[in-house]
Amino acid sequence: MHNDWVIINSVAIRYAVSGKGPKTLLLIHELAGSMNSWDGLVQILPENVRIIRFDMRGAGMSEKITGTLDIDVVVNDAAALLDHLGVTEPVLVVGAAVGAAIATRFAALKPERCSQLVLVAPALGIPAERKGVAYELCDRIDRDGLRQVADVVLPKAFPEELWINENEKARAVARWLGADPQGYAAVYRMLIAVDLTDDLASINIPVMVLAGRHDPFGTPEIVEKLTSSIKDRNFKILEGGHFMAVQSPAVLADALRDSVLS
Repeated sequence: MHNDWVIINSVAIRYAVSGKGPKTLLLIHELAGSMNSWDGLVQILPENVRIIRFDMRGAGMSEKITGTLDIDVVVNDAAALLDHLGVTEPVLVVGAAVGAAIATRFAALKPERCSQLVLVAPALGIPAERKGVAYELCDRIDRDGLRQVADVVLPKAFPEELWINENEKARAVARWLGADPQGYAAVYRMLIAVDLTDDLASINIPVMVLAGRHDPFGTPEIVEKLTSSIKDRNFKILEGGHFMAVQSPAVLADALRDSVLS
């Protein structure tokens, strides 16, 4: 695996490239995640696929941010990273949770660069009635840090029944707690503000939507309704939660192999 940093759009971005082959996957991680959120999945995907992943600005080991992140900025970062790596052909974009919102926007803004789309437990916005509470949570995280909300967020983000073992649980929880709180708040504010209604309806490429049966944030019923305007949609329910790449990489890998990597 090639792991490196690059200045993109005046911000330092950490990225990794692994595998070789005719098909390229661009992986976009979840809120409080990083490119390491995909470690378990990348290890079991076919070797004849090139995989590109990165820490979005404000996350992982990329440059930190405050305030509110603009979703179009992240889309442009992803496109600039592909340019940096000399990737000119359309790629298969896989987005997890908040990363699925970014992937959707990427496909809508840059259709010539996207061959297929996979939305994994997609978080595509915040209902109007919850926006006020969500903004208050962002301010609290900015002020007090992620540990202050861990007891509320983590049991929902990582359903207890899906852990493979205690070591994996401890590792994932520690990585979540190590996320930058200002970056978390900035990305969350982005999600609160975004409206992808028109984007979802405009996408003309094949889209696989994967809902987690154990996801309390986006239940299968909610996800199916939110994505119903996609023209070419393959909707599946998997035995996973909100962060499937972290907790259930084998289940996610099987779905990708069967549907988009076959």
